[in-house]
Amino acid sequence: VEDSLFKVPREPFEKESEVFCDMFSLPQGSSVVVEGTSDENPIRIDRTSKDDFEQLLKALLHRKYGSQPNLPHGIEQWTSVLKLSTAWNFERLRQAAIDALTESGIGAVDRVVLSQRYYIKNWLLPALNELARRPEPIILEEAQRMGIDIALKLASVRERVTVAVQTHPTAHPRYSAFGGDAPYQRSNNGHGIAVGSCRDPKMQDCDFSDQIRSTFSAYEL
Repeated sequence: VEDSLFKVPREPFEKESEVFCDMFSLPQGSSVVVEGTSDENPIRIDRTSKDDFEQLLKALLHRKYGSQPNLPHGIEQWTSVLKLSTAWNFERLRQAAIDALTESGIGAVDRVVLSQRYYIKNWLLPALNELARRPEPIILEEAQRMGIDIALKLASVRERVTVAVQTHPTAHPRYSAFGGDAPYQRSNNGHGIAVGSCRDPKMQDCDFSDQIRSTFSAYEL
């Protein structure tokens, strides 16, 4: 991997990864020097960073043999594990990485990005809901990371305004369609209206799931 030679046991790669299992099961001719059997003829892994591979080894080998202190730490290291375990079909290792990232308190924007990059279906809706509820607007850096399509759709959910017409002017304004108390105003015809924006801090208690599902209908939520 890059400029480094790793000597690792074959068993966990063969047992836990469909990709490596298929690789090792390929028939070898008697005159062919099998890759990985010597320092002079190692298995070469291209387009993979040494740092990512080291984190995968930590999770794969130390998890297997119970050395918890040597497991990857933090979001960046577990993201490396997620990246390679997804690419090489380490199903159990991939789930371990997802669980570790969830427990780490990874932010909503990171969950959106990783859910799309590594096919984590159950992360997307809760992350979008969290971003829709927060009072602060989506900033440029976050939009660039998530991608313009997701950012614009999310903005349309956040900026949607609801109007609820009150039949009795003296009645307390009813809840907005998003579930929060909206500011109360009186219209020209004497009826009360409730107008709310998702940027109102009160919207932090709202559930935007239905609006997100409608707006993001092309995505798997």
